[in-house]
Amino acid sequence: MSYFRLQANIVSKKTQSAVASASYRSGEELYSERDEEMKSYQQREVAPVSFILKPDHAPEWTLEREKLWNEVEKVEKPWNAQLAREVLIALPVELPEDAQQELVQSFVQEEFVEEGMVADVAIHRDKEHNPHAHIMLTVRPFNEDGTWGQKKTRQYEFDQNGDILRDEKGEKVFQTVPSTDWNERETLVKWRMHYADAINESFKEHGIEKTVSALSFEAQGLDQIAEVRLERNEYQYVKRLEEKGIEAQTFYHQLNQEIRKKNAEIAQLNDKIVFLSAKQKQTDVQRVLHRHTSEVTAQLNEDYEKSWHFMKGRLKENFSFDSVHDQLQGLYRWEERKVEPKQVEAQVTHAILNASHKAYQERNFSVVKQQGFTSSDFRSLFTERLDAFEALTDSVEKDQQTVDQVVAHAERTYRAQSLIVHNAFNELFPETNERFAHNDRTVAYKANVLTAIQTNDRTVIPSHHEVNHRLQLQELKKACEQGEKASEQIRIQALIRNKLGSEKEQLVKDGTDLKAIYETSVKLNTTQQLIERYEAKAKHIDQELNALIRETFPQAKEKLLKDVEQLPLEMKTAILKHYTQQNKLTKAPSLKACLQVAKKDQSKQAMAYHAYQAKPDARFAERLGCSQKSLSHFPTGRASTELIEQLIDQAERDQHQAAQHEMPSPTKLRRKAKDKQLRRELGLEFEL
Repeated sequence: MSYFRLQANIVSKKTQSAVASASYRSGEELYSERDEEMKSYQQREVAPVSFILKPDHAPEWTLEREKLWNEVEKVEKPWNAQLAREVLIALPVELPEDAQQELVQSFVQEEFVEEGMVADVAIHRDKEHNPHAHIMLTVRPFNEDGTWGQKKTRQYEFDQNGDILRDEKGEKVFQTVPSTDWNERETLVKWRMHYADAINESFKEHGIEKTVSALSFEAQGLDQIAEVRLERNEYQYVKRLEEKGIEAQTFYHQLNQEIRKKNAEIAQLNDKIVFLSAKQKQTDVQRVLHRHTSEVTAQLNEDYEKSWHFMKGRLKENFSFDSVHDQLQGLYRWEERKVEPKQVEAQVTHAILNASHKAYQERNFSVVKQQGFTSSDFRSLFTERLDAFEALTDSVEKDQQTVDQVVAHAERTYRAQSLIVHNAFNELFPETNERFAHNDRTVAYKANVLTAIQTNDRTVIPSHHEVNHRLQLQELKKACEQGEKASEQIRIQALIRNKLGSEKEQLVKDGTDLKAIYETSVKLNTTQQLIERYEAKAKHIDQELNALIRETFPQAKEKLLKDVEQLPLEMKTAILKHYTQQNKLTKAPSLKACLQVAKKDQSKQAMAYHAYQAKPDARFAERLGCSQKSLSHFPTGRASTELIEQLIDQAERDQHQAAQHEMPSPTKLRRKAKDKQLRRELGLEFEL
């Protein structure tokens, strides 16, 4: 196998000069307008072969090296802007020089120039055994008229009628996305694979019976050690001795000799690995996905089929599980951050207006004043705020209609796409435990694995004996993310509520700014209602974590598990998070170890709460009812240090008793059952 190298890096304006980089690589003296100095470097022993290639729509001046890179530095204005991308490729020494240059030109033309980049190429042959090419590429595309284009573009969001969505201020809703895929990791992988293919094709044309691979030995499944590439002087010295029939005794030459011996000893294993690798490649994941897609879409009812076509038209060529998932998450964020707060605000406003009107009719003017009204000017203020409420209601109804339709389409399509991913993954990994067969918390990981198989990214693909272990960790990781998010939402809203409560008390005490009293009252009650909504969601997640803790620690005694269930949500999250982070295939952390980590987190929370109690806003929280206080998710008596220590001691005693009775650990069960794990029901399944 011949030597292969293709690497890419960015020339940044922060510390580098595109003009200087081009001068060094081409060996040409260039003037830098930014630095106001001539860039020149020592002449090389062998003059570089340099040339510039451009797309048809790029202006002619891009073929002038000095003007090209000065213009680049002008158009890229930020101090830390990306000026250029440099791709360094090794040229195969087996090819003659003219074939090397032809290889470089065709590769650069097909992979970079035809994609819209201007390529400044310099071939270096200073070292006989190390010919290589530096390819400097523009990172900003050109428009069809020859002007500079944009690195990023706006991707607008559309409603069910195909109209651009607008936010509450009437501004268009959009996402900023790159205008090209040149910065994507997948693109670099594609360049590497295509360059390896180009070299192998050139070898065939010249009758050279060698190949190269863009993959490392490990990624290729080869138990081989890469040889050390000799410096030029040592390489020439070894060659001279070889011509005389003498073996050189230099350190790196001798090291390479040992490496060759070791590689020869495992040649038979390599043959077997190559066979298995070829067999694995025969598994056409795309074909499996296509078949399951056909099966699922053929069974869609009218609503699901309509949603499928709606999302397919919305996403166009990017229609896939990942894109549908991203769209749905974006819609959920929009609903959570924009739509739901407006809904609650409308409900709260309606309640405040009703209460104020009732108090006015009953001549309870103290209550009227607390809500930001006066008895003398009540009617005009009430009419004005009623009009604002009706406008808010109209906006809420419009947003809700969009949510109901667009989210429904996205959810149906996501369910169908998830089923396709589950079915394809379960076919390729038939040992998948029934617990994870259609578990929504694992579907994103499964989709990632299917993509990795297609791109041959072996770092992501699980071996068959560890697939259920990986799926379990992904399930727990997703559950922890949900638990952390729920706790954080409640904590943030509680702090906002306390701040607003203190502000309103001061405003009512002053009694002068009626508008501020009314607006603060609406915000305060809206925040409290949001807290209660988030608490309802948190309770559902809390029940799911209880079930997962039982699944994760099947050896724990029932009394201990019931006591753990009394802990706050964030502490259960800390237990499972530590288990996920420290879990290995052959060794999992004990419940005692996880409780000790939760204790440390609880101590930090207690310190933060103690510091918060000294702030003015905390006094408002102290006047709340017990039920409202508990929604803050700050440590309470249930999460005291004494309770955690008792649970740790109890877990240690249970663990000791289990060892005396020789109860098998989860690790031993996995090892004994190999790929087959105990089948247990999950309990509550995650729903969208």
